[in-house]
Amino acid sequence: MAKSFASFGFRPELMQGIQDLYYKEPTPIQEEAIPLILEGKDVIGQAQTGTGKTAAFMLPILNRLDAGKRDIQALILTPTRELSIQIAKEVEKLGKHLHVNVLSLHGGTDIDRQLSKLKSTVHIVVGTPGRVLDHMQRGSLHFGRISTLVLDEADKMMEMGFLEDVEQVIVHTPSQRQVLLFSATMPDMVKRLAHRFMKQPPHIKIEGKQKTVEKIEQFYYVVNQSDKTDALVDVLEQEQPFLTIVFANTQVRVQQLTARLQENGFQAQALYGDLSQSKREQLMRHFREMRFQYLVATDIAARGLDVEGVSHVINYDLPNDVESYIHRVGRTGRAGQSGKAISLISPRQKNLMSRFAKATKASIEERILEPGRHLDAGRRQRALEREAHFIELRAKQAKEQQKEKEKEFAPVREALKKKAKVKPGYKKKLARELEELQMRYEKNRRKAEAIAARKAGKTVKPADAKKAGRGKAGRGAKGARPFRQN
Repeated sequence: MAKSFASFGFRPELMQGIQDLYYKEPTPIQEEAIPLILEGKDVIGQAQTGTGKTAAFMLPILNRLDAGKRDIQALILTPTRELSIQIAKEVEKLGKHLHVNVLSLHGGTDIDRQLSKLKSTVHIVVGTPGRVLDHMQRGSLHFGRISTLVLDEADKMMEMGFLEDVEQVIVHTPSQRQVLLFSATMPDMVKRLAHRFMKQPPHIKIEGKQKTVEKIEQFYYVVNQSDKTDALVDVLEQEQPFLTIVFANTQVRVQQLTARLQENGFQAQALYGDLSQSKREQLMRHFREMRFQYLVATDIAARGLDVEGVSHVINYDLPNDVESYIHRVGRTGRAGQSGKAISLISPRQKNLMSRFAKATKASIEERILEPGRHLDAGRRQRALEREAHFIELRAKQAKEQQKEKEKEFAPVREALKKKAKVKPGYKKKLARELEELQMRYEKNRRKAEAIAARKAGKTVKPADAKKAGRGKAGRGAKGARPFRQN
């Protein structure tokens, strides 16, 4: 391995950017790929996530970039908006002293703002295939003068159905451009893409380290989604970890979990992609210094995260692919230490855990979670909330029934209230009609209640029914008036 980045002969301004990021020495993929890329060759780089692939292609691009030109000089295609944003930020940091202008083009943001930025000088474009193609079709983006095209995480782009979009973008680039393809795996579609658009590229393959460290104890609990947060708090109280990273799949979930842990007295902080670089660096420094014990993070924020002393990794949300699972689990058990990787999964995700175990050649055990005070309290609280909801619902239904009743009797009542003269006996007739309506309503109400009771299994026992019948008959006979003959 090269002793330092200076051995590549990078420009002083680029070396300053490398030093600002505290890069010590090249990783294996950087050591092998950078010299070939500097020679202008097309290159295929195959390595797992977190091996330094971004710097492997960005450093040569920045080294030969001409900030004085207004043309777009490099295009980097990525499968997701999160990765596009991450790479753009990395370019900004590495090229800080080169005065490089980089633009991330992805969905989920205002396209008019992107159009406005494209009118100014942009040296490097990072984007998702769909949004890049959209700008090309609008005529706001041209790649006629780019010198380098990068396909990052090509296997994921193919999995997500971007093959046609990628091909359309590539054919609109110059034939003499350099193509760099980086991927964790090499499925057939990626191989065909490389064969079609690349010129005899050397294939650099960096064998992954041991998939999962032997000293990492991996297991999972099957938990209903409504119980997950309570289960997380119980697991932390039962495990009593030294330092813990909790992974969630979205920024909103990270923020919610952090708030819940803080409410329960845990020293927790949130790490996600939208935080500023200075804030992220400060959080990581405080975590390494053990100023807080629990880091709740998304995958995109935790890439490259290397902290010794992490005793537990918890997957609150399960990742969708093996590489992400390996990346998360690898955050614990560093430097020969032992660690635990715990996943909270739904019943439907057991098959996914089996896939992870097979792919990593590791034993991932299912365990039964012993409910603690939070899980039990949470269940009781949800039961109380459900009961309160049904009480409120019944009260609302009763109110609606009363309104219907009032509406039904309203015309008769209005007629009784009239002060105008009426025919003799008319008011008595109206009173009788009102009484009949009331009796009919009560009869229907009792009938409806009886039907509801039968449906609920609250039917009256035959013996009780006979007693009730005899009682009514007796009262009726005793209270009957004698018949008089005229």
